[in-house]
Amino acid sequence: MQKLKEKLNNSIRNGDFVKTVLSGAFDGDVKKTVYSVREKKNVPYVFEEKFTKDGKAFHAYIECENAADHILSSSFGFKQTDVNCSDFSAVVLRSKKGAVHIKYIEGNKEKDIKTEDKNYILSPAQKYDFLVYLQIQDKNGRIYDKRQSKFRQINRFLQIVSDVVPALPGDGISVWDLCCGKSYLSFAVYYYFRFILNKDVTVYCVDRKPDVISECSDIAKKLGFDKMIFICGDIFKSLPERSADLVLSLHACDIATDMVLAEAVKRGAKVILSSPCCQHELSTQIKNEELSFVLREPILKQKLSVVFTDALRCKLLHAGGYKVTTLEFVDPDDTPKNLMIRAEKTYIPKNIRENELKGYDEICRAFNLQPTMRKLLDGYFSDLL
Repeated sequence: MQKLKEKLNNSIRNGDFVKTVLSGAFDGDVKKTVYSVREKKNVPYVFEEKFTKDGKAFHAYIECENAADHILSSSFGFKQTDVNCSDFSAVVLRSKKGAVHIKYIEGNKEKDIKTEDKNYILSPAQKYDFLVYLQIQDKNGRIYDKRQSKFRQINRFLQIVSDVVPALPGDGISVWDLCCGKSYLSFAVYYYFRFILNKDVTVYCVDRKPDVISECSDIAKKLGFDKMIFICGDIFKSLPERSADLVLSLHACDIATDMVLAEAVKRGAKVILSSPCCQHELSTQIKNEELSFVLREPILKQKLSVVFTDALRCKLLHAGGYKVTTLEFVDPDDTPKNLMIRAEKTYIPKNIRENELKGYDEICRAFNLQPTMRKLLDGYFSDLL
């Protein structure tokens, strides 16, 4: 334990500490304790979060010089301690009788080599300030082991964005990230257009969570990303009057994706990139006697509903005048939510759009479906009805 204390203390002092989790409490009210790094008045602290069995959480800021001793002293009450730092990781297993087993992992060379072999837009060998602020890289530019998948996700997304650049204006590009969450992709897209392609770009990020918007806005100010605008509010009421060139939506939950897609279509977005998530709406609606052998199995019904949801979204986008492609966003080993819908505004003859909308409505009637996206675009399609 003394060796672990020294290694942990060095990692905290050098800015390599990522997270430590204490789990499997022997007794008491605390279910789990999590330690991470957080700033308070521009001073780094180790942030302690204690989660109790009755659902409450208690927070404390610990001075870095005392943090290693505090963490390991607290770990005596737990069966398992998972230490994650950018320079090493460790797992501590403890029995009730006091026996301790510690397993160390000194970095992860295999993952680093695998990352470097990729043809990425953002190089894993380069430090990016926005990735440091987003806690994907440490202060030396090393990608945290547990953030490798996020780094791959960002790069894959930028590759998809690079494919649609020809469909966007040459300069003065307007990007909307709707239901933006922590805005990882927005920061990457801003960096890509502004500092790699040297294009003038404005990125609007909209979400309902004031704490997330405030945090991301502060990061943008620190980075000098002066044309990243963070808005807390409803996407239908908070957006600027001008139309968007590129609309982004990553893992907007259930009908939030429909809301984003509908708003993008109505605003005449040139390109839409959407990765759907949690497609539950149609699972409560879908009915069809011929498919009863599938629909009577809850898991199969949910999987079928997911496919129906995204297939109908694509069909409606085509009726709205978009060339639509579905592609694998990231490796399914990183996340099962790996579908990307890419839609590019193009000329589609009115008769084809009419047939597409007619076929869409026939499918909905056959399966007892009333998708939110169709309701939101009812007025938009009035000329095709």
